[in-house]
Amino acid sequence: MKKILLVGELNEIARSMNECLAEEYQVQLCSPQLESMQGMIKIIKPDLVLVCQIGLDEMDGTLFDWLRQNCPKLPVLIITSSSWWNQCKVYCESEQFDKMFRPIVNRELLQRCQTILNGKRGKSLHSASGDRKKILIVDDSPLVLRNIKGLLEDRYDIELAVSGEQALKRIPAKQPDLVLLDYEMPGMSGKETFEAMLEDEYAREIPVIFLTSVAKRKRIYDVLKSSPAGYILKPPVKETLLSTIEKVLRGETDSVIS
Repeated sequence: MKKILLVGELNEIARSMNECLAEEYQVQLCSPQLESMQGMIKIIKPDLVLVCQIGLDEMDGTLFDWLRQNCPKLPVLIITSSSWWNQCKVYCESEQFDKMFRPIVNRELLQRCQTILNGKRGKSLHSASGDRKKILIVDDSPLVLRNIKGLLEDRYDIELAVSGEQALKRIPAKQPDLVLLDYEMPGMSGKETFEAMLEDEYAREIPVIFLTSVAKRKRIYDVLKSSPAGYILKPPVKETLLSTIEKVLRGETDSVIS
């Protein structure tokens, strides 16, 4: 049985990943301190190191630097989020490192580990169909939903919601990588939906791009006060929409809020 070293804080996310992977692999939990990881690697000789950044107050590149310098043939999978991505993206340029963004489905995590442990790393790994990002589009207009879906569906897996209330119900089940959220909606507005997401342990990690048809300066300032990952004016231009989504998924949020 192949062995996975799971490095991170012992929280509900780590426990869930441990339970999922333990069905097929020998999993050893390890605290996110360099000395602890060094000792566990020496003792158990893992086939894969899984580093979960979620729940950590801070994590510099010391762990990754050591793994790159001392264990260059040991694959590393980083579980990260848009807020942590800038700290680890330089390492993911190497075939030794791969990443998954929270929230993740346990089934997808298991598939990714299987892919890595079967030796299919690098370009073939990132081009796998399971690596397509999932986007939830939330808008009260069926026409807008249909039009934006048509712009994105050849590149992303698309889910739709016609209200903020429906979106909040679908997020736990669908676990999108990004939410395109209409700012002006009847009932629960986009701002209220976003605030509700921030109160949820899992939904708060999902980047949100506001869709707004109001181009007045004051309203744009109101949108930005909510601190979304970005905003796009409706109707969106395909090139702008795709570029903004890609930047947000890479964690480059500063460049898409303007």
